[in-house]
Amino acid sequence: MSTINPIEYDDLIYGHRQSSDLLWSLKNWHDPLFDNKEQSIKSKKLINKTTQVSSIITPIHYETLPRNSEQIKSDVLNSLALKYTLETLGNDTNANEQAKSIIQEMSHRLNIRTARFLAFIFSKIFNQVYENIYIDRNGIHCLYKLYCLIPNNKLPIIPSSPITISSTLFAILNTFSRSSSSSDSNLLTTPLSSPLTTKHYITSPRIIYLPTHRSYMDFIILTYMCFEYNIPLPCIAAAQDFLGLGLLANLLRHCGAFFIRRSFRSDLLYWTIFDEYVKTHLIHGDYPLEFFIEGARSRTLKTLLPVRQGMLKSCLECYFRRQVDNLILIPISINYEKVLEDNLHANELLGIPKPKESKSGLFKSIQILKKSFGTMIVKFGDPIYVYDAYELFKKQQENKLNSRCDSFNRSIPRGVQPRFTCQLDGFNELELNFVDQLSYRIVHEQQRLTIIYPITVVAFSFLSSFTGMPRNRSISLEQVFADKNTLFIEHSDIVEYYSTRCQIFWPSNNDKNNLKQRLLSLYSDVFDISGNNHLKLKITGDNLIDAALLMKLIMYRNTCLHLFAKPAYILLACQVNSQASISYQQLKTYYHFFIHLFAYEFVYDQCPVDNIDDQYFDRYLTYWINKNYIFHIDESTFKINSNFLQQISLITNPFEQYARAYLLIYEQENNLTETSLSVLTKAYQKKLLTKFDSQNIINILASSSNVISNALRTLNSSNASKTLSEIRHILTKIFQPVSIHLRAKL
Repeated sequence: MSTINPIEYDDLIYGHRQSSDLLWSLKNWHDPLFDNKEQSIKSKKLINKTTQVSSIITPIHYETLPRNSEQIKSDVLNSLALKYTLETLGNDTNANEQAKSIIQEMSHRLNIRTARFLAFIFSKIFNQVYENIYIDRNGIHCLYKLYCLIPNNKLPIIPSSPITISSTLFAILNTFSRSSSSSDSNLLTTPLSSPLTTKHYITSPRIIYLPTHRSYMDFIILTYMCFEYNIPLPCIAAAQDFLGLGLLANLLRHCGAFFIRRSFRSDLLYWTIFDEYVKTHLIHGDYPLEFFIEGARSRTLKTLLPVRQGMLKSCLECYFRRQVDNLILIPISINYEKVLEDNLHANELLGIPKPKESKSGLFKSIQILKKSFGTMIVKFGDPIYVYDAYELFKKQQENKLNSRCDSFNRSIPRGVQPRFTCQLDGFNELELNFVDQLSYRIVHEQQRLTIIYPITVVAFSFLSSFTGMPRNRSISLEQVFADKNTLFIEHSDIVEYYSTRCQIFWPSNNDKNNLKQRLLSLYSDVFDISGNNHLKLKITGDNLIDAALLMKLIMYRNTCLHLFAKPAYILLACQVNSQASISYQQLKTYYHFFIHLFAYEFVYDQCPVDNIDDQYFDRYLTYWINKNYIFHIDESTFKINSNFLQQISLITNPFEQYARAYLLIYEQENNLTETSLSVLTKAYQKKLLTKFDSQNIINILASSSNVISNALRTLNSSNASKTLSEIRHILTKIFQPVSIHLRAKL
């Protein structure tokens, strides 16, 4: 695992601290998406000169001009799908008025003037809150190539965007003036002052940004970055809850945010409008789209299972119906050294309701500007071309069916199906399987870009006890460095099995004083220094405060658990039987059991199915044998090496704690007939909180709404082959000694 190399990244904060934020926000901006009359006339002239298309050097890269928000709304209201839905609903006046109201509330009003204003405001906020914002240079280079802003055979130079008084005045005039035809002719013959040069791109690439979602800052940073690098600003799917922010919601709308309900599958009219609104952006290629495939912020800081696929399906349907030639998906990982809302996340997981988005709440949150949140690192995954992915997927499916007798396919090809209908479940089995596989691939790409911060290692060290946390628990910095070496240096091969692109952000030269000061400054609400110069937790004696503190440590530890999940299952199965040997077949059975048990807790590289990852099982087992953590008794029997129990426990303890928490949840009596997952989760959480112990890690985990929800979803999973009693029996068999102790204590 490599350490962060600043040469590979651009630091936005450092650059802005060397110049004026106001001048930067008013910098020269040449992009046909936003420059109104001047750029529009020039674009049309360039398009008409077809003989010169190959030799034109200009930052214009769209065949037709992007529509404004009113044109987009008009196209949606006049779409065949919406007309068909309105006819289905009776075509009454109320439905028509409701449709207009929905699209008015939903749509964005993207414009460069508001983007400049928010760029200035957030440059001030970011400069105050973050020490560094590192942007992956290779990712920016890739975006430039996708937009044809540089030749493919030439290494780009990131524009420095020189800020001068003259360029600022020109930018102001460029934004607010109406150009004449004479000025356009000058622009055609004179190279533009924009730092980006390109040949004309006849059809715009349909680009969809898919970032991780851990914080509210995720909505802002990508637009901020696009403005910095003169890349077209994206339209962002945001929850309707943000409309409660008043003026800020309006500003976000004018920066490309469009607001949708969290749940609307049963509302055919709303679904049709949403579906057409997404599709019209892709079909016309007006703006890139941005949405969060996880569907919600991850309060646990783990990647969420991509179960909300409505937005992705709407995008893919454009391709399946041959309305676009290709889609380019860009997985993005946004890594925070300290998450802005970590206190809120911890409280929400423990059952304290989330504060509603409101103007008063916004004003109260201004106090966070006095705090430092360390470093943010934005990394880009490899682009996923839907055309290539789907063709490869179809070939794989055909190969699986080669042994079967080919039957005549009576299904109507998607390309010739009527486009005036909006079908909620219009995907065939092949397409649904492809959506599932693609979702997991996107999430896997995001997880491959994980950055390991010091807080993750410290959380591993503090939570290494699998049952409780003593009030006077403290750890030395030497222990932190030793645990870092055990997890990410000695076992870098295991991490690289998962990804070669994970990196660790660590003080240069392993400076202990630097690490200590950084932890105490960023996490002053969590850590203190003891008399012997050890780190200790700020335990107060208040049950809820102490539980929230431990929950925050669990959250930061969660950020890298996906790297160890599968290999750790082998060690976990051996460790619980450390006094006895275990057969190869039994080891594999436990391995698959843990994979299915945690199918919703940890997102793997693909959806868990029967007989999954047999090749990985043998690879991981061989790795642990070579490390002497496991040794052969005979050809098919293995045993844990007791000389390495401390290292093994460090790796397996997180997963053992989750398994014991699941057992604790499954042991609760449930007489409810309720089928709603959210209602059941609250009922289980209420029971567990009555037996709450803020010093017991397993109890805190079992009281987490996310863990309860995932445990219950595992029982109802379509892949679940075992009943509650069977799962409980296996978990009790594995973890019986501590389970009995916990039950007696509770």
